Amino acid sequence: MFIRLIDFETPKKNLFKVINQFEVQGMECLRILDAVMFINGLPLVIIEFKSATRENATIFTAYEQLTVCYTRDIPDLFKYNAFVVISDGVNNKYGSLFADYDYFYAWRKIEDAETEVDGINSLYSIVKGLFRKDRLLSVIKDFIFFSDQSQNKLKVVCRYPHFFATTKLLENIKLYRKPEGDGKGGTYFGATGCGKSYSMLFLTRMLMWSEFFKSPTIVLITDRTDLDTQLSATFCNAKKFIGDETVESIESCASLREKL
Repeated sequence: MFIRLIDFETPKKNLFKVINQFEVQGMECLRILDAVMFINGLPLVIIEFKSATRENATIFTAYEQLTVCYTRDIPDLFKYNAFVVISDGVNNKYGSLFADYDYFYAWRKIEDAETEVDGINSLYSIVKGLFRKDRLLSVIKDFIFFSDQSQNKLKVVCRYPHFFATTKLLENIKLYRKPEGDGKGGTYFGATGCGKSYSMLFLTRMLMWSEFFKSPTIVLITDRTDLDTQLSATFCNAKKFIGDETVESIESCASLREKL
C-alpha cells in the first residue's frame, strides 16, 4: 500500500502547526528549540531566533547552533527536515542544513511582481511568501534537490528567483503549447551565478512529473563547453529527482538526431 504523508494537491487537507519552545531530550542534555513547524506531525522546518540587539548572538550564532549543536545532540529531529530558518527579526534567512552559511538566503518577495525588500520587511516576506501553505508545500515537493550520489552531501533548496521563474515558465509552457499556442513558452534572463542551472533542473522535474505533459522529451542546449560540462554533471546526477533514468549527455548534433 502506498500512503502519501502529505497531500500536496490540497493544502487544506494537511495539518500545519508551529510550536515555540519545543523541548527535545538529546543524548546528553535537553534542547529547547525556538520554533518547529510540523506538517501532519513531521518536523519539516526548524527556526532559530536571536536578538538583533545582542552583539554576541547573531544569526550566524543561530546557524552554528542548528548545524553544530542541534545536529550533534538531537540528530533524529532532522531526519525529515526540509530546511532551517535563522532570524534576528531584521536579518532573516533560510537554507539547507548541509549548506555553508554563505548559501543562506532571504526570501525578499511575497509575489513575483513586487519590489524586493530587506531588513524587518524580509521577516514579513518570508512568512507571507515562503510559508504560505500552498507555496511551502510546493517548495518541499519540487524545489529541494538531493544528488543521486549519496556520498556527496548536496542538498539544494531553491531561492525565491528560482521558484518564481520556474513556476511562471511552467504555466507559460502550458499556455502556449502547440497546437493551441505558438509553442514559445517564454524566455528567462538570469545573471551569471544566479543559479540558472538549478532553475532548469526544477523546471525539468515539474515538466516530467506533470500529468499535463505526459512524460515529455526535454533537450537542453548550451553555447559553452564549460556550461555544458556543468549542466551534464548536474542533470546526470539528478535522475531520481527528475524521475527519468535516461538522462544523458549528447556529444554532437548527429548523436542528438539519432537519439531523438
